Formats: sequence, C-alpha cells, structure tokens
Amino acid sequence: MSKCDISIKFDRPDRTYRGGETVSGEVHVQVNKDITSDGIHLTSFWKTHGYGNTDGGGDHSETLADKSQLTAGQTMTFPFSFVADRQPMTYHGHHINVDHYVKVAVDVPWAFDPKDEEEFILVPGERPPEMTGKRDEIIDFTPETPTQLGAGCKTVLYGFVAVMLLLLVVAFIWLLPIVLLVLGGIWVRKKMLASRLGEVELKTPHLLVGAGEDWPVELKFTVKKTCQINGIEVKFRCRESATAGSGTNKTTRKHTVLEKVHSLESATQLTAGELFEKSYSVPFPQGSPGWGPTRAYSLDEGSNDIVWTAQVRIDIPVFPDWTNKQTVQFLPAEFFDDDGTRQAASEPVASTPDPVRSTPDPVVAAPDPVVAEAPSDFAAEPPPAAEPADVPEPTTASSPILPLIEQILAADRFGDERERIVESWSDRELDITVEIDRVSSTFSSDADEAYRNGWTVTGTVGGTEQAIEVLTPADRSVDGLGRGEQWPTRIVVSKWDSLYNRISALDVTGQ
Repeated sequence: MSKCDISIKFDRPDRTYRGGETVSGEVHVQVNKDITSDGIHLTSFWKTHGYGNTDGGGDHSETLADKSQLTAGQTMTFPFSFVADRQPMTYHGHHINVDHYVKVAVDVPWAFDPKDEEEFILVPGERPPEMTGKRDEIIDFTPETPTQLGAGCKTVLYGFVAVMLLLLVVAFIWLLPIVLLVLGGIWVRKKMLASRLGEVELKTPHLLVGAGEDWPVELKFTVKKTCQINGIEVKFRCRESATAGSGTNKTTRKHTVLEKVHSLESATQLTAGELFEKSYSVPFPQGSPGWGPTRAYSLDEGSNDIVWTAQVRIDIPVFPDWTNKQTVQFLPAEFFDDDGTRQAASEPVASTPDPVRSTPDPVVAAPDPVVAEAPSDFAAEPPPAAEPADVPEPTTASSPILPLIEQILAADRFGDERERIVESWSDRELDITVEIDRVSSTFSSDADEAYRNGWTVTGTVGGTEQAIEVLTPADRSVDGLGRGEQWPTRIVVSKWDSLYNRISALDVTGQ
C-alpha cells in the first residue's frame, strides 16, 4: 500500500479548456501511513510523447500544503486553479503526440514521493502574446534561454569556430569539384528557366495562415520565349518529423499528415513578350474528406516538428519546372480574429469538438472546390494497399462485445459508472473486429510487461462508432495494418478511458 492515495478532479467532466481559460478543480489526498511531508506540490505542464525524444514546457507550480506531519487515516482536499497555456494544442498524430498534464506529489524526504498525474485537453482560445498582427514572419513560440558571455569568452568561441571551419575545409578539399559541379548545375537550370520565363517574381504576403483561410499568391513574369506549359499549381503539405536519440544514434521518422494540390492555371501557351501578372486566393486545406477538421497546427520543438510547406510550380513539358517552396505557419483560426477570440473565450467549451474524440487522426476534411488532379510525380504518396484476404465481416449483432457497448452508451457519461461496467467485463475473452484508425508503438510504462514496447491499435469496434484502443505484444504482426482495414482479434477489456470515451483492451490472441 502506498503512503498516500492522491486523486485529481477537474471542474469540467470532459477536462477540455481553451487557451487562456482558468483550469480548476480539487486534489484529494488520503494518508495511509504516518509520514513527514516537506510539502504537497502541484505542477502543470505539457510534453510530447511518441517516437521522438520528449519535448515540453509551460511549467506552472504551486504549493498546496507546507511541511507537516501526516497521520494515517487523514483526508485532505485542496482546491487548485491556474491559467491554461495558449499553445500548443492537444494533438494526437502518427509519430507525435502533445498532451497537457496536472501533477501532484507529496514530498517525502529520503523516500519515493507519492504522486498522481492527469491529462486535460487544450483547444484554441486566446491569441498568444507573440502574435502582433503581422503575417509576413514566422513566429518562434519557444521561450528564449538567456545566455551571457563575456568579451573574452566570445573571442575564444569565435576563434574555435573559425579553426574548426578551416579544418573542415582542409579535410574535405577533395569535395570541392563535386560542390562546384552541383552549383554549376543549379546555375545552368536557372539560366534555362530564365530563357523561357524570364525572372519570375512570387509574392506570398501571408506566412501565417489560419485554418479555413484563403492564402494570397501573386505571380509575375515577362515571357522571354514562346512556350507551352502544362499548368501552374500549388501544393500544400503537412509533415510530422520526430527525432529519437542523439549523436550517432539519432534517427528521424517522418509522416505526411496531409497533402493537397490546387490548380491555379490549366495548360496554355505563353507568348514571347507577354506580361504574366496574376493574383490568386488559394483555399488553405482544412483536411481530407472523411476525417474532420485538422488539429495538426505548426509545431517547432527540439525533436518534434509539424511543418507545413507551400510549393508553387510552373510545369513546363520536356524542360525543368520552375518551383518555389516555402514554409508557412498553420495556426488556429481563433488566433487571427480578435472578436472571435473574445467570444470563444467566453463561451462554454462543451460546444467545442474534442480533438481526440471527434477526430480520429489530425487530418481533415472539407472538400476543396479547386483541387486538381496532380501529375504522377506531384501526387501524395498512396496509402498502403490492404490485403484482400483475411478481411472479416464487420461486427454483427451477435458479437459478444455489443452488450458491453450498449451498457456503456446507456450509462451516465459522467461519474464512474462506465468504469465499473468495463471492470465487470474484465474477466471475459471477446472476439471482435477493429476498424483501424492507426497503429503506433506503445510507449506506456504503465502497460503490463508483456505489452511494453509492443503496438497500440486504435480505431472503432467494427459495425459501431465505439472507440477502442488495443495493446498488442511486440511479436504480434500488426504494424503493417493501414487506416480503414478490418482487423479481427481476441481481447480482454482492461479499463474505460474516460478522457477519450473509449475502451482500453489487451490483445490475447493465441494465448
């Protein structure tokens, strides 16, 4: 038995708060053994988890109780409140997850501290103070760490860097011909394009873009030589990049969350001497059909990045294409509308869709009226093909898990009734079919030993809308499964995840 049992209760059952709102609740401490406490402390913070190294920030701390002697049987309740960070938002992706936490610990000298940690969901609210209304510069939301170096230290540092650069030049002098060849190729390509299109001037006044906005583009050039073009397009791409390890052991995994191509101009002929000057208003992608609004807002941390890029391309047949690619910062629409922000901050968050419950993956939906079919070398990577065999029928009315789902839906959403229902089913093995949303590595230290470093399959129970999360052992071959596939398995339900309204289960196939 632990020295203390700690529980954290939020004032909102769905634990969902807008940025800048007050997060409040109560901490309950039940003392089981006589102990000396150096204090009871609460902290709130956010951190990433998934494939990459852990990044985090937003530390807030407060002392709930000072140093005291705690007696077995003693029960204490402490109210807490703090202002939620304005960003980053709660996000659950492929390689990257961002979550916000409240943690409470009883400081016991010379012993392990009893502690409890609970998540809450952060959705867009007040605009961060770093945003001043300008749109032409990307904002760095990472707090600066002040460093002060004396003049002598700076001189030594600059000297060291100069020496290292000189040594690198000497060591890799044999690469000079290759570098010159590459630079020469770039120069030749630029001259070839200038011989057809002249100097192309591209203006994109907005590097900060809100969800659902139109992105302004201005294109201007004077045609040098009559030529045919296949069209002018702009491609938006959102990509996760997660880095694990460091030095020679560093590895990076990337995942394309979203990719869309818009046609600005169809195939046409450009005439020598013609002035091409046009402005476009391109709908910035809100997602992919069937997946709901995206929550993949730009993220720039040490090991975890969500990067949005926009590439404008003039497609010239049998000739190098003119391209220009730049990074844009995708932020919540609320950050760009003062009136909307104030209104959003005053409205109850219950009306805001849960970014996890309502959006299985942070890719999005809304059909785009001007999306054009991309050429083969410009299209998004196709999803992995599902195996035609071994695809079972969806869960039918005779499925043994349907009575459990019916009981869950009939139970009170708030309180612990659903937890008790799931616990009563924990001794039954159930054959089900899961409609896959995603498969990711399991990084939970709370999982049973057999399931650590295995796989976590999330999706819905086949034939229903009930969300489910299934942990599988490392030797279970599920990493090749793709979104939308039907996966038959045998499970034992382990708990009810009240934060995300889903069943948590363990895969027991073959056991």
